[in-house]
Amino acid sequence: MIPGGVQLSHVVFSLRTFAAAMLAYWIALSCGLSNPYWAAGTVYIIANPLSGAVTSKAVYRLGGTVIGAAMIVLLVPALSAAPVLLSAAIALWCGLCLFVSLLDRSPRAYVFMLGGYTVSLTGFTLVTDPASSFAVSVSRVEEIAIGILCAALLGRLILPQRAGPILATRVKGWLDNAARLSRAVLDGESDSAAARAERHRLAADAVALRAVTAQVGHEGPSARRLGERMEALQHRMVMVLPLLSELGDLRAARGTAPEPPQLALVRDWLAAPESEALAGADALQARLNAPADPGTWNGLLDQRLLARLSDLVALWTDCRLLRADIASGEVHALRRRLSARYRRASDLHTDYGMALLSALALVIVMGLGCTFWIWSGWSYAAGAVQMASILCSVLATIDNAVPVMKKVLGLMLLALALAFAYQFAILPMLDGFLPVAAALGLVLIPCGVLLAVPATWLTGFQISVNLIYMLTLKDQLSTNFDAFANAGLASLGGLILAMLTMAAMRSIGAERGARRLLRAGWDAVIEAATGPRRADPERIAARMLDRLGLAVPRLAALPATSALHSSDILRDLRVGQEVLALRQARDALPEAARQAATAVLTALATQYRTRRSGTPADPAALLPPLDQALRLLHATPGAPARSGRDALVGLRGALCPGAAPPDLPAPDHRRTA
Repeated sequence: MIPGGVQLSHVVFSLRTFAAAMLAYWIALSCGLSNPYWAAGTVYIIANPLSGAVTSKAVYRLGGTVIGAAMIVLLVPALSAAPVLLSAAIALWCGLCLFVSLLDRSPRAYVFMLGGYTVSLTGFTLVTDPASSFAVSVSRVEEIAIGILCAALLGRLILPQRAGPILATRVKGWLDNAARLSRAVLDGESDSAAARAERHRLAADAVALRAVTAQVGHEGPSARRLGERMEALQHRMVMVLPLLSELGDLRAARGTAPEPPQLALVRDWLAAPESEALAGADALQARLNAPADPGTWNGLLDQRLLARLSDLVALWTDCRLLRADIASGEVHALRRRLSARYRRASDLHTDYGMALLSALALVIVMGLGCTFWIWSGWSYAAGAVQMASILCSVLATIDNAVPVMKKVLGLMLLALALAFAYQFAILPMLDGFLPVAAALGLVLIPCGVLLAVPATWLTGFQISVNLIYMLTLKDQLSTNFDAFANAGLASLGGLILAMLTMAAMRSIGAERGARRLLRAGWDAVIEAATGPRRADPERIAARMLDRLGLAVPRLAALPATSALHSSDILRDLRVGQEVLALRQARDALPEAARQAATAVLTALATQYRTRRSGTPADPAALLPPLDQALRLLHATPGAPARSGRDALVGLRGALCPGAAPPDLPAPDHRRTA
């Protein structure tokens, strides 16, 4: 089941996790807690090969549990006499917590999600005994805290695995691939479709790398500094991608014209050893900043090509310095500046519509489950509501969770069969803690190996966690078949209810998910063109690159005939950046040039609105206003006109890369010098 086979690190992780779970179970038993299996289950819920990930999830799980426990004490005693009101209050609270958690794409989101479904897990069991709400809530916090402490302690003491080496390896691979793509683009040897696919893949890898970086800061003070450097490095890494997109277009637009000698210098610089490249960066920048003649269209293209090459050299210099910082542990002023400018959560894409729909689906599934519970009088139906609330919360980030739920159904049935065998055949023959722990290890240790590998994580997680909670191990073994069967049926019923509700309300295909991300990028361009305020170019770039990284897996799942394959968020990003530059220059232009620039912005916003509505748009329709504005600004002296003209050249290249050169008047060099 494990790609590449079982490794020693997988076995060490599994043994460490099992030891932590059994230690937590023993401590909870010794302390006389009512549900000691919660301590053992918590260990497997937060288990992760990376010690920082365990710490972060442990902290956030404890915080979410405390918030949930506080809400239980607040809601259950007050509303226990009115089951309908209590059910509505818990459902609305869970929906609110899920909505907030989906707006936060950092590990911190786990606090809000857990704060919601903790109320569902514990609150419904207290309806018949509201007076014990405080005692049960405190006990639940204690059980989970014991599991957290055991997992964190053993994770730090027994062969801990740090994120630093993993990040260093993945960053080196990313930069090597990006350098190879950069050289191919500058050579003009990369096919446009293949180059676009490679840029998209690099964007997706950068987004995936952010998830590992987010865990680094929980490994200690030195690791937090590493995390800051990694965030700064990733910020520069992703900015390379739109540059490569434009450089490829500029290279193609020049056709058979002789290439500037600086192009070969940059190619050689990219291939040079790191120390040699850093030493020669300033001299290369001086060559790239040499004045060019912008009197013709090819001259304008050369001027822009040299500017983008200068930007590429600056970005690669930053990347190499930051990577050297990470390897050596030194800190340069560059890292401090970039870390201060980097915006974390505010730069990430947020889909309020899907967050609201997910929260609404959770409220509805809990409402349906509670309605059946109250109507039927079946006390175990509360378990169905609990299971449904967990699944709808945990799987809310997946476009179509139904296939995952089908797999979970099979794994839950397997866990139920294992729990039945343990509870009624194996455990009754055992006496004492150590024999019980040894018997549990026959299943939990192999499951821990599966947990260590992303490809098999779901299998290991579902079997291990479900087995622990289905057994409900306490100080005395229960052999009540009716209770076991009813609890198992309730869990299966909750899963089926969640599956049906999610299929009806929340499941969207890969094409719809990708289209939502593309539309969000188009909205950003429209806002940049027509919005009342000047947006931050770096913020727009970070958000659109994040959307690209999220869209790539969805685009990969589409059939080859899908029209979305022709979409290129990097081009849209370039359009947004040039729109902002044009708007900044427009205010200082003469009246005629200012009106021409405004006409370009209006036509561009109209075209993007057309694309957003689903109607095909012809980019060639933008050529007349673009070329008219370009002719006016080409003949207008002054720095604002030069900036606006450069932005129009960038817009023309991004929107109409294959268009014929415009007819430009000869500028008055005495006026523009």
